Amino acid sequence: MRSTYGRPLMVGGIIAIIYTVSKMFTDETRSLLFHFSGGLFFAGFILFAIGFFSSMSANGIFRGFKSGFKKQQSQKLRDIDADYTDDEPDEEETSVRVQSARNRTAPYLLSGISCIVFSVLISFFS
Repeated sequence: MRSTYGRPLMVGGIIAIIYTVSKMFTDETRSLLFHFSGGLFFAGFILFAIGFFSSMSANGIFRGFKSGFKKQQSQKLRDIDADYTDDEPDEEETSVRVQSARNRTAPYLLSGISCIVFSVLISFFS
């Protein structure tokens, strides 16, 4: 069984290493641990943002906005033409699809939070 946290942690590690190496060349007055802590914080923030926006998409916040705009448009069309009826049925989401989308976003959220917490812990020792 493949770990669900492998890909987000690998992406976070690559981001942290790239950030650390680039900062070591530009700011040589600080230690490697200091720059690695900053890289972990940056990677954690990126992973958390990916997970957060994916979670918003999976939970349907954008569908809620779209539904509100459709209702407003249909009300305006009813004001113009009293016999207007909506031809498009509402989109029904299956719970299996929504649950699988939520399960895909959890590793990014938790990996991002763990990178940020680990970064803060490292910063105390650098």
